[in-house]
Amino acid sequence: MPYSKLIALASMVFVSVVSVLPVAATPQIMKQAKDGGFPAQNCQYCHVTPMPKKEAFKPDDLNERGTWLLGEKGKQKAKDVKGEWLKNYPGNK
Repeated sequence: MPYSKLIALASMVFVSVVSVLPVAATPQIMKQAKDGGFPAQNCQYCHVTPMPKKEAFKPDDLNERGTWLLGEKGKQKAKDVKGEWLKNYPGNK
């Protein structure tokens, strides 16, 4: 299998896995981000919509930072997203 096809297949699998992971965005995550010194003032720090609904969540509702956090949740096989992970977000540099 050519390398490019393998990359495309791996990307599709990753996106599929990430999209079915349950999301647990909570005010606690925002508090963790603020405690870590990040400028999280509202939900739009990680989401596109001002007040996302947990039951209607779609990965498309996340901005670049939120998508990265969701990916980290999958990589670390964590139950919940942690605000402290933001220190490793490549967009902060």
